[in-house]
Amino acid sequence: MPGRKLAAVALGAAIGGGLRWLALTTIHLDPYVALLVVNTAASGLLGWVHISVRSGRLQRPELGALLGAGLCGTLSTWSALAVELGGDLRKGEVLRAAIWCVASVAAGIGAALIGSRLTTPEAQP
Repeated sequence: MPGRKLAAVALGAAIGGGLRWLALTTIHLDPYVALLVVNTAASGLLGWVHISVRSGRLQRPELGALLGAGLCGTLSTWSALAVELGGDLRKGEVLRAAIWCVASVAAGIGAALIGSRLTTPEAQP
């Protein structure tokens, strides 16, 4: 990986990690709510980044790396969701775990689809 791209990923990771920490420490309703917020936001942004890179609208590879692998990669925390789900399953709260699992996956997929449609179409001649 070229040095500029690596630096972009590192910068994006610092930003994404900071945003995740902020969300997880300030949203005190339920750990699942905070996880839903960060994972859905990261999924939506990653959907936009993916389509923008593929379509050529996002032409700077460093920006795609900063936003995609860096920011979205550290903003999302599906492993923390797995820890919460595992805790609920160990406590016998199977329905709660199942609801949050399905809600999180559905929100992530939905956000990625919405994000992928947020690019503007090319101007027609």
